[in-house]
Amino acid sequence: GDDIRPDRFTGFLELHIEQGPVLDTARESIGVVTAIVGARQLTVTLEGQQNHAGTTPMHLRRDAFGGLVQFAEALRVALAPVVTQASVWTIGHVAVSPNAASIVPGRVTFTVQWRDASSARLADMEEIVRETLAQVAAAADLRAVVSSRWALEPTEMDPKTVAALADAARESGHSWRKMPSGALHDATNVARVLPVGMLFVPSIGGISHDFAEKTAESDLVAGLNVLAQAALRLAKQN
Repeated sequence: GDDIRPDRFTGFLELHIEQGPVLDTARESIGVVTAIVGARQLTVTLEGQQNHAGTTPMHLRRDAFGGLVQFAEALRVALAPVVTQASVWTIGHVAVSPNAASIVPGRVTFTVQWRDASSARLADMEEIVRETLAQVAAAADLRAVVSSRWALEPTEMDPKTVAALADAARESGHSWRKMPSGALHDATNVARVLPVGMLFVPSIGGISHDFAEKTAESDLVAGLNVLAQAALRLAKQN
């Protein structure tokens, strides 16, 4: 169908579960989102030499999976000086070949993804990821190949909308905080054409992307009430 005309609307509000542990750990009911993080991801293959697991001495192996293990730890150390507590990185998908118990892995393909609310820090992290990968591959006598890359820049929430949500949260009497979103949301895309704002409510135990994901009904109601009050404020301003 036809695209919706942005000039028919004054903004976009989104209420979502946090999908993380910050609010639940702090026993807070409302999160006013200030920005949605950007993300970058590489798909990497480390190539070594597939070989017999019983007859190949450890010091003569070119173990691709061993290289991945070394890379994961080296990356944690290398990123420490430039990241913040809100920065995250994940090796989330791993495919080992030939994936057999008695064969030294000759190839491993994996994704490494990192997220942050700062475009500059995302770039710094990418430089470190690539440098660390090259260093580990050279030390382990492996070949490193980056086969794909994708990137999404951070999205700032509209200041006027953030202020309305914060005022409504403050007046609600519930405990609340301003915070970035570490997950990607519809607001990322809508922000291209409209002012956007987001509210979070707690995820019990910080659990998401699991069948145990749950939010207390009282927190859902609190979030809806704050969202409604913020919408009224914005409507009066417009």
